[in-house]
Amino acid sequence: MHLVEKYCDIVKLLHNLLQNVHHAGQPMPGEEQEDIVITSTQNNLLNMKCPLAGKPVTELQNHVRWMDCKHIYEKEPVIHYISTKKPHPRCPVAGCPKILQVGRVVCDALLTIEIDEMRLASATNINSTMVEDFYRS
Repeated sequence: MHLVEKYCDIVKLLHNLLQNVHHAGQPMPGEEQEDIVITSTQNNLLNMKCPLAGKPVTELQNHVRWMDCKHIYEKEPVIHYISTKKPHPRCPVAGCPKILQVGRVVCDALLTIEIDEMRLASATNINSTMVEDFYRS
């Protein structure tokens, strides 16, 4: 063993001994095993309502997202809109310059997860409001 390796081993041993004297039974700093849960309070959805159906995205039965601008629609109204607004149907979200195409309107797995998270957050918010109102009365 080289001298440097022996020195490192001695330093680690001393560090462990000091840790045991001052913090017996506790993990070494940096060795804690905690469950970390990361949650997001941000909403990744660009529009909260389908601009064609007028419904909130959480109430859409057959939601789709246009892959180029990421806006969300009810599937049947957007397909009808694209077929009647030929040759270049623009995205119906105000200010969006993108041209819609049937093949680019899809229901991706991430969209379903994002909408489910919105539904859950909305339900949780409603329940917490109900509890607050209960305690106020």
